[in-house]
Amino acid sequence: MAKFKIKKGLSDAEMFKNVVEEETFETAMRKGEAESKRPAPLRKSSSNSQEAFYREFLTEKVETQIGKLLLDIKMEYFKDGVGDFSIQVKKDGRNIVIETAPKKIK
Repeated sequence: MAKFKIKKGLSDAEMFKNVVEEETFETAMRKGEAESKRPAPLRKSSSNSQEAFYREFLTEKVETQIGKLLLDIKMEYFKDGVGDFSIQVKKDGRNIVIETAPKKIK
């Protein structure tokens, strides 16, 4: 076997610039996992639309909090054997109430 001389002070990118990795089952799975972990694309909204104006009130933090709570509720329904549920949003004075109920099967 031939000896290879490794130059000192190279970055990782410089050391591996000519290396081509063969795709194996593991690399394919990692690639698929990385793609599934990508954040969802942001909503497209024009500044003139009324819908975009309403969404300005929902910050990322508020959306995340609502999403976490809805996931908890969905898991509770799942434990009770309910597959899906409906959501209703109502105004109660100066409060917003989100009500959930199991969806009726037709």
